Formats: sequence, C-alpha cells, structure tokens
Amino acid sequence: MRVLLVSTAFPFPPRWGFAVRVYQLARQLAAHHEVTLLSYADRDDEHAAASLAGALDVELVRREPRSSAAKRLKQASALVAGRAFHANAVESPEMQRAIDRLCAERGFDVVQLESSLLGTFEIPAPARVVLDEHNIEHEVFQRMCANERSALRRAFYRAEHKRFRTFEESLWRRVDACVVTSGREKEIVEAVAPDTRTAVVPNGVDVEYFRPVADGTRPNSAVFNGVLDYRPNFDAACFLADEIWPRVRSHVPDAEIAIVGRASEADVRRLQGPGVTVTNEVPDVRPYLQRAAVVVVPIRIGGGTRFKVIEGLAVGKAVVSTTLGAEGIAVEPGVNILFADDAEAFAENVVTLFGERSSADELGRAGRELVERRYSWDYAGGCLEALYRQLSGAPAETVSA
Repeated sequence: MRVLLVSTAFPFPPRWGFAVRVYQLARQLAAHHEVTLLSYADRDDEHAAASLAGALDVELVRREPRSSAAKRLKQASALVAGRAFHANAVESPEMQRAIDRLCAERGFDVVQLESSLLGTFEIPAPARVVLDEHNIEHEVFQRMCANERSALRRAFYRAEHKRFRTFEESLWRRVDACVVTSGREKEIVEAVAPDTRTAVVPNGVDVEYFRPVADGTRPNSAVFNGVLDYRPNFDAACFLADEIWPRVRSHVPDAEIAIVGRASEADVRRLQGPGVTVTNEVPDVRPYLQRAAVVVVPIRIGGGTRFKVIEGLAVGKAVVSTTLGAEGIAVEPGVNILFADDAEAFAENVVTLFGERSSADELGRAGRELVERRYSWDYAGGCLEALYRQLSGAPAETVSA
C-alpha cells in the first residue's frame, strides 16, 4: 500500500514519546509498504531528515517555533472566537497544500494522521484516513484543569476540554479507522463512534536497545525521564522534587534522583536541590536508567500510555508509579510495579525498594518479561499491520498481530 504519515513534529532523532512512536511505527510500516512522512520541521530538523532517507520518503513543511507571547495571543483569540485552540494550533495553508500535492502525485491508499490535532486538514478522496491517537487529547485538558492552580489557566483548560472534546469526537466518527494505545481508550472511542474501526496499537520499546545490564546499579539512586517543556512531565518533576524526594531523604540521607530530559535554565534552577540533579537533554537515556536502583513515574496529569514506564520495565528496573502514570499498561501492582498516588506512600515505596534489593530485582525481572511479551515494537507493528490488512480488504484469516 502507499501510505502517507502526517506529523505535527519531525520524529527524528526519537528522543521523546511522540517522536518515538511516530518513528518506530513508520519503520514497521516501511517494511511492508511505500511510506512517505510529511512533517512540520524547523531548521535543525532539515539536517536530521537525511538520516531517514534510506527508510522512507520525507517531505517537510517549514515551521518556526512560536514565541510565548504569540502562543498566548492565539489562545486568547481562540477563547473569544469559541474555538478549541489546539484544533487550530497546527493548521496552516502550507501543510494543506503539501497534503493536496502529495495525494495528487502519489495516489495514497492510506493517510495516517499522527494525533487529532491534525483533524482540521482535508484529506482528498479516495485515500482512507487512519487517526493515530497518541493521547485522547480532550482527556488531557480535563486533567490539566483539575490540577491547575492558576485560575486563568484553569478557565482556559476548562473551555479547551469542552470545545476540543466536541471536535475530537466528531473526528472519530469521520475517519475510517482510529488507532489507540490501550484497551481503555478503545472503549472510550467505540462508545462515541461505534461505526469506526478501532484498533489497539500499544506504545512499545526496542527490546534489544533497552535491556538489562549485569551490574552498575548505584544504591539509593532513582531516575525520572521526561521532557520538561511538556506540562504533565514538569508537574511530575515538581511533585517529585518538592514533596516526594525530601521525604525519601529523611529516611535515606544520601538518596539521589536524576531528572533526565530537555529543560530550560529556569526549570533547572527551579528543580535542582539536595539530592536532585536535572541533566537536561542527553543523547542516550539508557545509562541513567541502567544505573538507577528505582525508576519513578510520579505523573498526575496527561493521557495515553507512558514510554517512561515501558522503558524502565524493559531495562529490568523496579518501577514506582502513580496509578495514572501506568494507565493503559498491563502491569500488576506487587508483581511488576508498585503504585502510590500521594507523596508519603510514593516515598515509602522508594525507600522500601532501596532497602530490599531482592524485591527490587524480582519486580524488574517480571517487568522485563511483560515487555518482551506485550510491548516490543515488533508486536505493536503487527497490530498496526493487521489494521492495514483489514482496510485493504484482506480476508480475516490473513490478519494477525
């Protein structure tokens, strides 16, 4: 099949969750189909695009990052106009022209939109449209509203949730197929759009790239991995630095946590403190994961399923997460993960694992086994390939994941 993937951001190098999913599933599709990636890009992305040339065709639409002031102005305009800000944030005539041109030139069988944010674009017939929902976006806005302290931001997210939900649910009914990351999200989509084909394609991990190492674990050390310009990650990092880690260090004075991911200078200053180090972006997160005694995921807002959980499990580490942080992942508390939703309980779990290395190792082994069974990119690619076979009209018995 001829496939066009349309992305809001260039997915290479794949150092953050959205990019990892787009890049890895593009590779899986390119093994069986003719794949073109159409993506917004900035100057740096144009240099990185050459790295993908051998695997798939790449088409870029130049887009410079907006200033904070420009973003705030557009948000205010959306509120006044009664539109969902995020439904129009990535819209541009340049991208629509690129979609029209490529569809006319190459006659795509499938156009896959990477997130509902792209739902304002018109896709020329007869291409079938597949929506890859990395998150249920309106759910993210609802959770941001519930956890926001600023009255102005809370008002914005409340309005955005209502408006984007209407937009997103309409999109589910209009596309030919909708891809989600978990069974929980599949039920949400099917309740609203029962006539739309829906498939679970889980977030995955390269099980050869992310794997346990024999030694090198530092006692009383932990890691949190996530880009801090994404609000759910920044909220989690603040919760960790302000409320969880002081409690951990009251029991284990030499306990150390590394917060790994892209961060502004202001974020670094805000978060660093006794026992807390912010590394900023690193070329390879594996050494930080492999050195840590515990991987922590104190996520309180957001949606979808988190790569940070799957990667922690893949390297055979004990993972402590909030219930929301591991949402949609087939983990079992006490078997391959520990859950805690308040700072005191979260800190107690971390301290316990620091002191009970055998328990931490047992959780890590069980987590690695789960990832090998359910969360490899080969498995995820097979799920997506099954959907594509169905869209092409292949007999049911030929469809396998």
